[in-house]
Amino acid sequence: MKGALRALLPGASVLIAAVLFLTFASEARVSDVASTYGLVVGGAGLALSWVFHRSRAFISLLVLGFVDIVAVDNPDGTVVLMALGTVVLALLGVLGLLRDRGVASRVGFAQTLVIGGLAGLASLLLSDAERVADFSDRAAILPLELVVWPGYPRLTIVVAMFALTAVAYGFYRYRGAVERSLVWAVILFLVAMHPEIGSAGSALFIMATGLTITLGIVETSYAMAYRDDLTGLPGRRALMQYLDGINGTFSVAMVDIDHFKRINDRHGHDVGDQVLQLVAKRLASTTGGGKAYRYGGEEFTVIFPGRRSEDALPHVEALRRAVEESKFAVRSWTRPREKPGATARSPKVAKRKVLSVTVSAGIADTEGDVSEPEAVVKKADEAMYRAKEGGRNRVEC
Repeated sequence: MKGALRALLPGASVLIAAVLFLTFASEARVSDVASTYGLVVGGAGLALSWVFHRSRAFISLLVLGFVDIVAVDNPDGTVVLMALGTVVLALLGVLGLLRDRGVASRVGFAQTLVIGGLAGLASLLLSDAERVADFSDRAAILPLELVVWPGYPRLTIVVAMFALTAVAYGFYRYRGAVERSLVWAVILFLVAMHPEIGSAGSALFIMATGLTITLGIVETSYAMAYRDDLTGLPGRRALMQYLDGINGTFSVAMVDIDHFKRINDRHGHDVGDQVLQLVAKRLASTTGGGKAYRYGGEEFTVIFPGRRSEDALPHVEALRRAVEESKFAVRSWTRPREKPGATARSPKVAKRKVLSVTVSAGIADTEGDVSEPEAVVKKADEAMYRAKEGGRNRVEC
């Protein structure tokens, strides 16, 4: 349910807001908002995509701005927008299959040059009135009679289906905010292309398309700043921000992986990273309303708002047991990735080494003479070190 909700945001919200505004605002008002805020959205998106190395978003916003200038205010805007927009849909589909690079990098520059060149070439080709007129055929292509989209030329339907499939696959494969924004960008741009929406409506939905892509960049940059890349948990910066705003009673559990340096020394840092991911996964499922964060290195923090230490203890103890009972199979660097075939000549496959992982934890709360968040964290850290000195794989309050 949570994943489905994330897939809908923010694109669905932008779509609904644009539809409502187009329905209830005057045409002059829609045109004014689209022209004014379109520049703001486009400029902000281009700046953010440059700073955060999002070449696909940068290219998409440039192409959208180009279409807005060339097609929307054109005397034959409806037909030109449909023709040029069909090319842009194809470009968005291709971008959905690529990976982001720095805009100023060689790959990012090449992406911008190729996509921009294709958009420019399409504009030149479609300057011929006869070629543009070819898009006036609204018939469906066999055997696609059941998916006729009223108002769209047959070539646009095929290209749109390719673009939707490509960006959906990109989102399925990489699950990023920019990938999700490209799915909604194709949908919103399709609405902008519809001949019945009018020039003001087209400008509004092109702006909405750019806004969705820009919000995807903002979400990605937020994740880079506040979420730990390796484990997927919120990072230390997010923890400090949360503690700055917390009020009332709360408990803090500091959790540290036992003998983590030994794991790295014996099995390598790749195995160490996988152990961190394993523990993070268990922490993310902490019961009792606990919010897990990666504090740094092999150390994690779990916040229990509204709970005292004795209330949080059973949940931290359950977490400790869950980690202990999770057996981690170590892959040797000499072991082939593909399982060898079971033939008479095949040597007996060695048994995979299983690594036991445990954690030590310390809990503290705001009761007594400790109320400041930093002091509670320090007290929990001290309790965690007592757990390590007491034999590890235990919880101390």
